[in-house]
Amino acid sequence: MITRENKGPFVSELSDKMAVESVFLIREKHFGTGKNGKSFLTLQLADRSGSVDSRIWENAEAMQLIYQQGDVVRAKGVVQVFQSRLQLIVHKLDKLDVSSVEPDLLIAASRRSAEDMEAELHALVAGLDAGPVRTLLQATLEEPLVRTRLRTHPAAKTIHHAYRSGLLEHILSIAKLMNLLHAHYTSEGVGLDRSLLVFGAIYHDIGKLWELEGDGPYSYTDRGRLLGHMSIAVEMIERKSLEIPELNDRLKDKLKHIILSHHGRLEYGSPKEPMFLEAIIVAMIDDFDSKVNSIHHFAEAERAQGAEWSRLHPQLGRFLLLR
Repeated sequence: MITRENKGPFVSELSDKMAVESVFLIREKHFGTGKNGKSFLTLQLADRSGSVDSRIWENAEAMQLIYQQGDVVRAKGVVQVFQSRLQLIVHKLDKLDVSSVEPDLLIAASRRSAEDMEAELHALVAGLDAGPVRTLLQATLEEPLVRTRLRTHPAAKTIHHAYRSGLLEHILSIAKLMNLLHAHYTSEGVGLDRSLLVFGAIYHDIGKLWELEGDGPYSYTDRGRLLGHMSIAVEMIERKSLEIPELNDRLKDKLKHIILSHHGRLEYGSPKEPMFLEAIIVAMIDDFDSKVNSIHHFAEAERAQGAEWSRLHPQLGRFLLLR
């Protein structure tokens, strides 16, 4: 069994000129040809501490057929600095049985325990005014399959909160922000429905419990590809509303609109643009929380490579100052 004691160094422990023999997960794989015509294989090798760019020069054609994204491997090689960041030159690669490795060694996870975040979220919902929205949220969060999946699921495949318990972390973060925003703006005379805001925090991405699967790297389910997380969440409202007679059609339509408009713009994948204040706030805060998480983790990973400036951020289209 591969444990912390015999795994080898974590990505966060790598340094220039270091000889490495360690166990990693292949997060990404790309086959290419250099200017000299020689083929090479580029891998993103990852563990719970981060990922490192890795390059295989020898037998790249054969290696790219043998090793696939999601494989667990023992890699042997040497670390070097290339373009101001660390790169692992791999000399030997051996595939391992995933069951032979303690899973928490390779999969990044939220820094907080799922149990603590779950308890905080349940308490926040219990603090809402009594009514059909609170009833809906409590019934949803107490559903056994939702509870089981929410404790481990990522919020996205790659862009933000893409790690174990990431969806729960994202939902809780937004729900807490909604409480703060509600308190601030109502004190300024802005009428906001806190139940709708917290509903949006919880339900906007809850369909991802069925849209994504795997333990990292994550992939889309057939249902996720065919329907998407928004449609799945709307179905959940219809199913749950059968048990909540006071959840009338008018209120259901507002709840569905929050889900269907939470990407903010049509070109971002929202079937509708948000058309009332709570829906607009949900879309803005979802985008805000996602970007904060994405930028933070991107910068931390780049900083760990020893660079002063990051690579081009793929979503922001800019370089980030790291020090």
